[in-house]
Amino acid sequence: MEYLQAALSLRSLIGESNSHLLTMTDTIPENPHLMRIKMGEENIKELVMETFSNEYVTETLNKMGDTEAFVVTDLVTMNVNGKEMTYLLYKGYHSQVEKGMVFYQIVDEKDLSPVGKLQFSNTEENIFYEIDEPGDEESSCNALETNKKDIKGKGIVFLIGHTNEERLVYDIQRLIFDTVNNVTKHPKLHFTFIINISHFGGTPSDGLKEQVKAIDELTRNEIYPLYSNVTFEFSFEEGDE
Repeated sequence: MEYLQAALSLRSLIGESNSHLLTMTDTIPENPHLMRIKMGEENIKELVMETFSNEYVTETLNKMGDTEAFVVTDLVTMNVNGKEMTYLLYKGYHSQVEKGMVFYQIVDEKDLSPVGKLQFSNTEENIFYEIDEPGDEESSCNALETNKKDIKGKGIVFLIGHTNEERLVYDIQRLIFDTVNNVTKHPKLHFTFIINISHFGGTPSDGLKEQVKAIDELTRNEIYPLYSNVTFEFSFEEGDE
């Protein structure tokens, strides 16, 4: 479950960075570009970026050595439908997740007090870390929309399979991460995702089933509180236990 735990850790670091920055509103205009680097569980290093650029980030990470994740910040004002909008922008990256996460916090343009909650924007490729993932090709994955009448919203079945169970478990976690982020912008619509798992050319092992059970528990305990409009159901290809 390392992939999902890393993604949740990154999301938490972004949230912590937002809470931290909102206590520093007097200094943000002078130093809007901060880099908060997670070196370990309780070790966060913060620095003012000399230049807000990918090159500076890469150089800093190289100097730091082993780092777990980091978040960079920016203060942005833009015109939206003829009205000025000011927000704090956060881009976060983790050494175990191949996509970065982008969030924003709308603030009052005068005193930078928060307006509403921290909001998800999008994901983008993680160009700062070389991600260690199983070497096989990605799992086969197809999506089908269901017509179940008892689903309030959209129901989607993902048919995912591979011959390599290690790669399969990894890709199931990636699928969950991508899926919850994709539906974040539709908070009024509930999504039920059924993940049907196949071990191509064989029967799912007890080890695979145990790992999927652990992923299911993690999803219920940590994903649902963050993404209230999703439900996941896990099953194995018909004929397997």
